[in-house]
Amino acid sequence: MLSKRMQYINESATVSASNNVEKLKKQGLKIYNFGIGEPDFTTPEDIIDYAFEMAKQGKTHYTPSAGIMELREKIAVKLKARNGISANAENVLVTPTKFGINLAMMVILNPGDEVLIPDPYYVSYPDIVKLAGGKPVPVKTTEDYDIDLDEMRKYVTPRTRALILNNPNNPTGKVLSEKEVRDLADFAIENDLYIVSDEIYEDLIYDGRLYSPASLGPEAFSHTITLNGFSKGYAMTGWRIGYFVATEEIVEAANIIQQQTITCTSSISQYAALRALDDTESPSKMRSEFQKRRDLTYKILSESEDLKIHKPEGAFYVFPGYSKDISSEKLSEMLLNKEQVVVTPGSAFGERGRHHFRISFATSEDVIIDGLERLVKFMRDL
Repeated sequence: MLSKRMQYINESATVSASNNVEKLKKQGLKIYNFGIGEPDFTTPEDIIDYAFEMAKQGKTHYTPSAGIMELREKIAVKLKARNGISANAENVLVTPTKFGINLAMMVILNPGDEVLIPDPYYVSYPDIVKLAGGKPVPVKTTEDYDIDLDEMRKYVTPRTRALILNNPNNPTGKVLSEKEVRDLADFAIENDLYIVSDEIYEDLIYDGRLYSPASLGPEAFSHTITLNGFSKGYAMTGWRIGYFVATEEIVEAANIIQQQTITCTSSISQYAALRALDDTESPSKMRSEFQKRRDLTYKILSESEDLKIHKPEGAFYVFPGYSKDISSEKLSEMLLNKEQVVVTPGSAFGERGRHHFRISFATSEDVIIDGLERLVKFMRDL
């Protein structure tokens, strides 16, 4: 018999969609896949070569549970230089980024503690909170997907422990301004909350720039757990490598949990990350390519009278809304069956996602042109 915990946990809508695509491909169907949440590039060759060489040199054993010190030190240097975060190696835990979100929740939450989650949100956040014994509390963002602090204040209770920030945002592509981040940090300090800041799309910003809450002074740093990694900017999703940044007390606690779960991050992936930190050219090239695709995607979709679309400022998603009286799940199912077009139902991303769907433009221009033309025609004929 399964544990009671499993009654409240859902499968990932995005992972499930990817699994279904593979099944359809095996049937010989041409699929226009806009559901994927990863770059369609291969990891840069020099990163692969370096990791392979390290493996041949015998770097295939356990590492220290918090990560190899050289990598932790190099991440700390990067944080200071690029993000303005005053961190040392002792503030860094090397861990898969998504697992790092789980670690954050396990470290700071007691059973029944509440976590504010701006809506729309990354599909896994509520279930990660539940897995740690917490209660997810979605808070609607504004029409333009800005954080609504007045709305958020309505949901603060004595049990509120943290809020999750995803910037740039999945699924909307929203990038927050410096003022918004400062106001959010002040809100967290005022209410003694942790900000769990998921900055995984840092390398893919087309308009604006990333402002990290942890960079806004010692008090903001002590109220922030920063998550980042190499999956999106270096096309390293399969390497499962990222990092967790916080006060030493929190890092030490997270490290204990890591020791009792995955022991340490893959040694070979850590050496790949070590080399990736020297590579500023590859993320820049990917960002340029994704910006072209962003512009193409926006051009095609914005010409449709049946869709409402905000131009994404970062990540590789758009989140169109529609007024047809049909659920996003049903719409996505019909798109797949009639047009072989895969999108992710907006309802997977929260209440604000109803009558929306997510499109990932992490695919070729040919797929974008042909697939989105099929989608626009489908919406017109619906």
